Amino acid sequence: MKLRWKHFLVLVAVSLVPLLAVTWVTHNASRRLGTTISDKTQNALKEKISQSMVRATRSYADLIDSGGFASEQALKRLAARAELAMALPPPPPIKLYYDTDFDDPQSAPKDLAQSTNHPIRSEGGVVSYKHISRENPNVLLAPGVTEDKVATDIARLTRLIPTLKDLSRQYDAGLLWAYASLESGVHISYPGHGGYPPGYDPRQRPWYQWATNSNALTWLPIVDATTHQLTLTVSMPYRHPDGSFAGVVAMDIKIAYALAAGETTADWSRSMSSFIVGVEKEDPSNKEKIWVLSSREKIFTFESTVGVELSGQSPELSELLRRVQNKRSGYFDMPFKGVDSIWAYAAMIRNQYFVLVVPKSIIMTLPEEVGQMFDRYSREQASVTGIAIVLALVVVGIVAFFTSRPGYILTIIDAWQRLAQGDFSVRLKASMKDERAQLIHAFNELVPKIEEHMRMRRALGLAQEVQQSLLPQSNPSLPGFDIAGASIYCDETGGDYYDFIETDRDGQAGLDVVVGDVSGHGVSSALLMATARALIMLRASMPGDAAGIITDVNRHLSLDTAQTGNFMTFFYCELTESVTKIRWVRAGHDPALVYDPSIDAFDELKGQGVPLGFDDSIEYDSFQRRIEPGQVIVIGTDGIWEMHNDTGKMFGKEALMEIIRNNHTASARQIVDTVTEELEQFRGNEAQEDDITLVVIKVDR
Repeated sequence: MKLRWKHFLVLVAVSLVPLLAVTWVTHNASRRLGTTISDKTQNALKEKISQSMVRATRSYADLIDSGGFASEQALKRLAARAELAMALPPPPPIKLYYDTDFDDPQSAPKDLAQSTNHPIRSEGGVVSYKHISRENPNVLLAPGVTEDKVATDIARLTRLIPTLKDLSRQYDAGLLWAYASLESGVHISYPGHGGYPPGYDPRQRPWYQWATNSNALTWLPIVDATTHQLTLTVSMPYRHPDGSFAGVVAMDIKIAYALAAGETTADWSRSMSSFIVGVEKEDPSNKEKIWVLSSREKIFTFESTVGVELSGQSPELSELLRRVQNKRSGYFDMPFKGVDSIWAYAAMIRNQYFVLVVPKSIIMTLPEEVGQMFDRYSREQASVTGIAIVLALVVVGIVAFFTSRPGYILTIIDAWQRLAQGDFSVRLKASMKDERAQLIHAFNELVPKIEEHMRMRRALGLAQEVQQSLLPQSNPSLPGFDIAGASIYCDETGGDYYDFIETDRDGQAGLDVVVGDVSGHGVSSALLMATARALIMLRASMPGDAAGIITDVNRHLSLDTAQTGNFMTFFYCELTESVTKIRWVRAGHDPALVYDPSIDAFDELKGQGVPLGFDDSIEYDSFQRRIEPGQVIVIGTDGIWEMHNDTGKMFGKEALMEIIRNNHTASARQIVDTVTEELEQFRGNEAQEDDITLVVIKVDR
């Protein structure tokens, strides 16, 4: 039998008896308590209870009133933001998730998770929790609407995402959804979610039609289409810059939940009922429609009707409305569902009233007798529960002590501690035939792999130090020029290379600038780079022009790469302190960029030539051109403009040229640092995929 089953059966056996005893005692005590309360019910002072109910309704109505005003202000801010979005040009496209994406785990956002603030109750009473995204809203298109026809509207609505998130943070658990819809059929909602019913069209929903017809801010009880929760929805229209109707913004406030869980239930038992009664006028008929929100019916099926017209259907609530209209607060006696009850009410926002109904038979009890009965019950319950808990803790503690800390566990812990201290000779012996043997076997297999991994890391660290020492340690000094460079590898070692070689040309100081990019990256590329560096340094120390140097380097390098398929792009240029020309050889490398600020234009140092290592018989040509003071020459590798961010967008040469244009007056080192900083910011959390090398030459005569 497996170890996990042994522990499970032991713990169940020692815990089951006290748990059953507690359950049996609790059940019998509850029955005795219910019988006692029923027998001891007596009349109490009606006036005291009624005034207490009125104070509660006033306090709660004031609370809802202040919250309603804040909700209206928040919605007006959302509407203003929506009208601004309609006036502004569409922003750049971003990653969006449609409602159907949330229903498919393959396409859903990564942060999709259950939310206890969004329960879904089925008709059978089973409660589950909806999956939502706090990072992304959802976009929904009404039936018959295609994305290509409303792409501009979708882009404009994305400007509302920060405001929608602010509203959600402001209301926390009190807000179910915040959303905006356009007459074109585009709908955006936050937090992001799916689960809309087939054929869902926001333009056909009551909150949209009432706000459209009344042309004003409206409050209306609505059953949410995705969670089937009853909400109090506040909505209002917003417009295009020309004044025409654009759409509706709305918020679903969980007011029904507040009714059921509020403090008002603490003083009078669970038989109390609470309502919000409201009156709305439908334009253009100006007909009054009366609706009721009940704490007893806070969750409905999708087909249920929430707004109830009281006239002719509920004489009790019709009488209630007649009594409370144009009054601040009060109470009166009136039957409710055939039971004599006390009704207390208080006015709230926009023709809405908060109402409490308590049966007289429930509230008319003697507090002292009820308190004494609860005291006896509490003492009895505490004693039995305490004994059961202590017994369970003692037994489970003993079992856990003797079954969870045997000698083999301590042996395994000691082995791990020795391994953490660097002892790779440690091994364990297995004499068991359950999961412990598998654990020991896995440990013994892991140790040599960790040792090999550590040895490889030390070797790579040494290789990194050696390769970094091959790169220039400081910027070169050549009269008339300002030069700087940098290399950033994506692994410990890389295949990019740059160097500055000081020369003497007929008594004049010169400098050869070299930039290379080996195919791929990592250890193999680093070795080929080191070989190429040794060849170029050796050949550059001997007489010959640039074309001859590169031709000779290729001839020798091709002998090493002929059977491997590796190659290396190369850019080699010569600078002389008193010469206004630059000579270069391009071996398959991207042309260097030349920026002339006097005409604000870019040019390239082009030229024919294949990468090094392809063919040892290739003869390379050199090229030259005149350079002027103020010009900026930039030589880089493709890791710069081919860098991608987390959205898949590529950095591009245009962005590099824009940085050069905006910083051409800065020093060469400042330009290099600015480019690397912009690349780091652009990449974000995305891993660097290729090596990056950049050399900047400023003509400064």
